Amino acid sequence: MKVVGVGIVGMGGRGRGFLRSYRQESFAGFDVRAVCDRDEERLTACGKMYGGDFARYADLNEMLAREEVELVIVATNDPDHVEPVITALRAGKHVLVEKPLCQNVADAVRIVEAARKAPGIFMMGFELRCVPVFRQMKAFIDQGKIGTVKVAHVFDNVGRGGCFFHNPHRQKQFYKSLLLQKASHSLDLLNWFVGSRPSRVYGVGGLDYFGGGTGEPTEDLHCAECEKGKRCPFFSAKGGKTNEYGEVVQAKDYCVWDRHNDLCDNSELCITYANGVKATFHELYFTPEYSREFWLVGTEGKMYGYFDNPGRFQIRITRQLAAAEREHSLRQVEEYWPKAMPGGHGGGDPALRAEVYRRIVENDPARDVLESAYYSTALAVCAEESIESGLPVDVPPLQ
Repeated sequence: MKVVGVGIVGMGGRGRGFLRSYRQESFAGFDVRAVCDRDEERLTACGKMYGGDFARYADLNEMLAREEVELVIVATNDPDHVEPVITALRAGKHVLVEKPLCQNVADAVRIVEAARKAPGIFMMGFELRCVPVFRQMKAFIDQGKIGTVKVAHVFDNVGRGGCFFHNPHRQKQFYKSLLLQKASHSLDLLNWFVGSRPSRVYGVGGLDYFGGGTGEPTEDLHCAECEKGKRCPFFSAKGGKTNEYGEVVQAKDYCVWDRHNDLCDNSELCITYANGVKATFHELYFTPEYSREFWLVGTEGKMYGYFDNPGRFQIRITRQLAAAEREHSLRQVEEYWPKAMPGGHGGGDPALRAEVYRRIVENDPARDVLESAYYSTALAVCAEESIESGLPVDVPPLQ
């Protein structure tokens, strides 16, 4: 089995997750040869945590100079994706970048132009496209199970949404928008199911639950210092907790009610697509459940899809029967329960890893990746612009 050498940029939580899963102990086709981060303490910690069988760099160009680094995974903070991606592409490397692609349309265009000229394979961290329930939904659409999709509705329920408002970077000046940082997964899936580019979006949203509730004068308040303590539903104890990659990480406990929070904790979008499809999208951060739900209405039926991280997947297809078919019912209902695969994101993480490997060794560029990366970003950016302006915004088409 051909072994592809990997270099990882950004050794925060997601970067360490990639380090674990792209080592040969986890997947024989990849081997992490180097990691890069501007924080020397992180590099030292990675060496202690995972052994010393990979080089550690503070300078990206030094890492890219290593011929054995063939695939570069960019897992930096969201504002810092652009330059590592473009630099790695220009160095002739294959690139996998964690979502979101970037934080504005102009930078998205720059990355697309660099990827078009580069010899390497470009991939996005859209592992949800690899999850069985969503793959099956897409297959049913392509098979014409519900005819031609005309209307869509998505509910993105973020049941543990307080974690975003515990974060020290819980502001627009860092994340720009949770539609971009978090919902780009679901927006990409919506674009994929609809089979067209978003052309216009109108959004409303607000900070109606978190932030400002206590009128705290400073963002320095922490859960451990708060007199409400464990009576708060979003109490986050100091100390370690285990994340989805099996690592013990330091819990963040900034106050979710602090008035410095300014990210929307709920958003609603009306989206028009170039093929005429109309869609609505809801994202909510204070709902009890943590799930993604899709309703797709076509000319011959309706499909409902349900996803959650534990893998309780469901697809339900309903269609109205023709007069000659109506013996006991006006409608026919089919239900499917796709099985989750092992691994993070319902098996999407290892499935994406396998897909990246296959495309590299077979030299098989994914034709739609650049469009999916661009339009998921452009749609989220334009949606936030619409929320702030109160006006619909046209999504610039990719040239």
